[in-house]
This record gives sequence, C-alpha cells and structure tokens, in this order.
Amino acid sequence: PHEKLSPREFRVLCLLAEGKSVKEAGAELFISHKTVTTYKLRLMEKMEMKTIAELTRYAVQNKLID
Repeated sequence: PHEKLSPREFRVLCLLAEGKSVKEAGAELFISHKTVTTYKLRLMEKMEMKTIAELTRYAVQNKLID
C-alpha cells in the first residue's frame, strides 16, 4: 500500500513510524503541524490503517525504517 503514497506522504509515514510527533515531523520537513496532520490522515486512508501503531508495524515489516 505504501506505493500509492506521494513522496511527501511517504516521508511523513517514515517520520511518524520512527516515533516523531506531528510537530517534530513538521519541523523536520519545514511545514506546519497542521499540514503534517493532513498528510497523516491522507496516508492512513490510502493505506486503510487507523493507528500510528499499525503504520509503525507496517513500516518495520516492510523495512521502510530501521
């Protein structure tokens, strides 16, 4: 499912799966935390997941993060 994501959505996925908060991800990407939240909602919808824990498990299983 991560192949459906835009490059920015994919980057947000990786940052959140690494344990970064929405504010931390925003600071790293130089965007507002509200924009990160929008990306998060979009990517979770595309991937049909409901929690960050599901995203993290998916990212680890698919070796998207260390």
